[in-house]
Amino acid sequence: MGIYFRLFRHRRFAGLCSGQIVSLIGDAFFPIIVVVAAAKAGTPAETIGAVFAARFVALGGVVLFSGALLDRFDPVRAAVVADSTRVVALAVLAFAWDGRLDAVVVAVAVLVGLCEAVSEPALLVIAPRVLDGRNPTAAAGPTAGPAPAEDAKDAEDAEVTAAYGLLEGLRNVSGMVGPTLAAAVVAGLGSSAGAVLAAVTFGLSAVATRWAGSHLVAGSRSGAPAQKPDPARAEPETPRPGSDGPGEPEPEPEPSLLHSALQGLIVLWRIPWLRSVQLLAVIHVVFAVGPWMVALPVFLVEGGHSATLYGFVLGAFAIGNAVGALVGGRIGGPRRGLYALALLALYGLTVLAPVASGSLVLLTVAFVAGGIGQQAFDVAKMTGLRRDVPEELHGRAFSADFFFSFASLPLGQLLGAALLRFADPRTIMLWGGALVLVSTAAVTLRPDVRRFSSAPVSASMPAAPTPLVER
Repeated sequence: MGIYFRLFRHRRFAGLCSGQIVSLIGDAFFPIIVVVAAAKAGTPAETIGAVFAARFVALGGVVLFSGALLDRFDPVRAAVVADSTRVVALAVLAFAWDGRLDAVVVAVAVLVGLCEAVSEPALLVIAPRVLDGRNPTAAAGPTAGPAPAEDAKDAEDAEVTAAYGLLEGLRNVSGMVGPTLAAAVVAGLGSSAGAVLAAVTFGLSAVATRWAGSHLVAGSRSGAPAQKPDPARAEPETPRPGSDGPGEPEPEPEPSLLHSALQGLIVLWRIPWLRSVQLLAVIHVVFAVGPWMVALPVFLVEGGHSATLYGFVLGAFAIGNAVGALVGGRIGGPRRGLYALALLALYGLTVLAPVASGSLVLLTVAFVAGGIGQQAFDVAKMTGLRRDVPEELHGRAFSADFFFSFASLPLGQLLGAALLRFADPRTIMLWGGALVLVSTAAVTLRPDVRRFSSAPVSASMPAAPTPLVER
């Protein structure tokens, strides 16, 4: 746990974490406001679904393009603009909304989804750059000599992995606290007060993010290159007018946003271990996770259990996610992929647990374990992605990674709903658990997947974590 305390001692990273916490709490208010307003007005469930769908269609429809924008422009400014836009949208909801689920609410839902498509990958791009003020030779101590390049790289990987683990852990904790707080505020003070408070949280998030990344923005203003040239742009040397030899390269026109966005998909496909892991994730989500999410409540209800049990085990899974983020933040070394995939296999046991036992204790343990495994795997994968993908493509790569998981889930749930017409929930859950276990074991046959890295195995040992020093 020592590295997490050192991360919090880094003031700018702590500020970024604070912005993340309040932003995620603010995220919980909009759906609560919609549900409460619908209940008061007697709105049909189809209308509520349309509002939520508008949010997620906007999110999924532009997330690939938002990654291209993050690589093309400054990610700190992009995140601040996204938070500020949500402040305005929720302020409109607070003061210009009559409580009906009409065009105003749909417009706010679309804006919220668009802003999430920017802020989600932006945070993953910004966090390591905020920490990038450590001096590897001086931070080890006054008596230590210069660290070898490989040891410095291992230390940086450990630091970034822990940072992602901490951010994901805060995300999960805020995801548990936010809905409870939002429900209490909206029930006690009304929807307008809830919208105002949500707008305030996004305003605080914008201020915290801007302060945390102020040195990055200042660097871009001073003329220092914020990131490397986009590899999608070719810049051949051309002769100067009136000269025989090549002169200054003539810049090519800016590539289209679509062309830039596709670079994120291409880079994930061209790195063999990332391609294998992304295919594994899609297989899990479409053929195991989605159908299981549909079959689980049906299975519990048909088994004579109440909806309370369903909510309880989902809460246990969320607790496991919070713990798993911190566990994933400590995964390192040449077998990091093997450890992450072994933890992911715990999710297969979670899928099988309701079929194997009706014991509340065993179900709780299984769901906590599955949450730990799923989140630890995600954190380790994000660190590997950042390490193997060129920095100028980070925004697009993270957006593409998010898109694969996000776009696959509705397909999996539709498949689950269709399968319930032909198979019983028990069979669907048995199939899902077996698929997770078998496919996860199969992908570990690749050596690069076991390392979560395209680089060859290094003989050096990971360096000890070093203190963080601000730039």
